[in-house]
Amino acid sequence: MTRKRKIIVTALLGVTALILIFLAGKVGVVPVYGVTSVFQTPGTCSACHETWYDEATYAFNPKGNAQAPDSGLTIGCAECHAVQYEEYKLSAMGGSNNELRPGCLNCQTHPVSKWFSHMYRSNKVWTQMVQLALRDRDLYNTKLGPRLASKARERFIETDSARCRECHTRKENQSLLEGTLGVYRPEIPPHQEAKQQNLSCIECHQNLTHNLSFPVAWRAKPGSEEQGSVAAGKQKSASCAGCHGADGNSAQPVFPSIAGLNVGYLYQQLEAFKTGRRKNPIMQGLMAAQSEQDMADLAAYYSRQKMRPTRIWPKVLPLQQRANQEIGESLYKENCARCHGLTGGGQGIFPALAGQYPDYAVAQMAAFKAGTRNKHSIMRDVANGLGDDDLRLIANYLAGLE
Repeated sequence: MTRKRKIIVTALLGVTALILIFLAGKVGVVPVYGVTSVFQTPGTCSACHETWYDEATYAFNPKGNAQAPDSGLTIGCAECHAVQYEEYKLSAMGGSNNELRPGCLNCQTHPVSKWFSHMYRSNKVWTQMVQLALRDRDLYNTKLGPRLASKARERFIETDSARCRECHTRKENQSLLEGTLGVYRPEIPPHQEAKQQNLSCIECHQNLTHNLSFPVAWRAKPGSEEQGSVAAGKQKSASCAGCHGADGNSAQPVFPSIAGLNVGYLYQQLEAFKTGRRKNPIMQGLMAAQSEQDMADLAAYYSRQKMRPTRIWPKVLPLQQRANQEIGESLYKENCARCHGLTGGGQGIFPALAGQYPDYAVAQMAAFKAGTRNKHSIMRDVANGLGDDDLRLIANYLAGLE
């Protein structure tokens, strides 16, 4: 082979190799610097998954085309991810009629390399888990969901919840969100405190799209106010036991059970009583002398206790009681579950409601209505949309949940 021919062959091989590397990067097989995979390019995945806006086919992006694509590809994410789609539709985002409502691909990325790796190349346990959890709700709730939720939170923290801010804090979107629960209000105390501590949205607003049935606990490094001692909190709880019970399960309907509530939520409420943002003469007097460490210890102790239902219903109910329970459940899921979870287990900054005394729950809703408890809270808007009879039905339903 002549020298000239060798140069030509070498050049052709080099160009071919570069083309192959480029194509590998484009289809997402391997990451290639400067090359964006077509599966991460807006409008590519949605050609199959979210182009055609039709609820009946589970293609749910309102900004998509009005007509079915000529290709005939109308499959939606829910064709495979049925369990996740059910949760999405029940969530604050999926249940919204706002035109900013996100579809799956607004938050999820689905490169072909990751799909291929998870479905075929991963270890047997992980492969079986992914494939089975596409349809098996229990497996998803207890095994796959928590694992994926932890990874998703890490990603959101790394990006400072950029996906959330794209819709909720951009000035051009405020007119679309005005008057809804999705509007961002920087003036409320929790948002001001989060800003001071450099917290990201996801650190408080957890499980708002998935894991509504069994909220996944937060596993990030706790803030300084959450680094309390359970043992020290138990010793310091003597002054609380008279009202809330030694283990946080109150024996008197006028006082709430506080066992098992989120540690951050407990600390926030104790601090609110101490500063006077939340009014209660008894609690304000008790908290006046408590230090930040004292409150952190108490929050740590009570968060580790188990709440017991305050109302045990018999297995066989009279028809009227059964009907009332079903109405209460329906009202709860429609008005409350998007923040407090489908089973009342709470999530992040939103407290657990399951097992709470009905009298206490109704009294707090009345306080939200009147604006005497946290007038900035979205709870005021929710409470104002419900009648007294509806609130009682919801409270009775929650009291029997574990």
